[in-house]
Amino acid sequence: MEKLEKAKRMAMNRAWIVILCALVFLAFALAIRNSEVVRLDNRLIQDLDPLRTKPLIAFFSKLTDFGDSKLLILIIILSSLYLLLRRKIFALILLPTAFIVERCLNEALKNQIMRHRPNFPHLVDVSGYSFPSGHAMNASTVYGLLIILITPLIGIKWIKVLWIGINLAMILLIGFSRPFLRVHFFTDVLAGYSLGGLVVGLALLAMIFIERRKNSR
Repeated sequence: MEKLEKAKRMAMNRAWIVILCALVFLAFALAIRNSEVVRLDNRLIQDLDPLRTKPLIAFFSKLTDFGDSKLLILIIILSSLYLLLRRKIFALILLPTAFIVERCLNEALKNQIMRHRPNFPHLVDVSGYSFPSGHAMNASTVYGLLIILITPLIGIKWIKVLWIGINLAMILLIGFSRPFLRVHFFTDVLAGYSLGGLVVGLALLAMIFIERRKNSR
């Protein structure tokens, strides 16, 4: 009975995360229609100009690829092989499924909102609409789930901390790389993070549901 109550509380907490992420995204979707927000978005991109040195441009041009779908598919495959070796079948299914859901959601919302990219010279090649940032959604979904799914399988504490740190750094740096490279506004990135959090929250709810089904047998 105590385990059941604990599972219910966890499910409620995860549900609130999903609702909060959805509300944050809606707030940004409305905010980008405001001229003051647009001006702030443009100014923030311009404010990064002093940081745009050749070494940093080269660094972020490479790092941003770790939020690209093509490279993330390879990371998902390698992670899935590890989960298979550890016999974590549900996690193995959950990781690519969440990625596919996130990709479909991003594409649908971009085509619905149709926000154009920043009107500055882009420092990497891009196509399509701007809001929400696909790289930010990719990073927060995949690297977020890699923290949740793989960290419990690591037995050495310092490796756990390193694993979490690397994945969190990837989420933050990939998000920052998009306005740094002038291909996204900061609001695009924050909206992408909120939707990535929503997908991760749904994945956590699915994990709790499966655990409850197992325990009830």
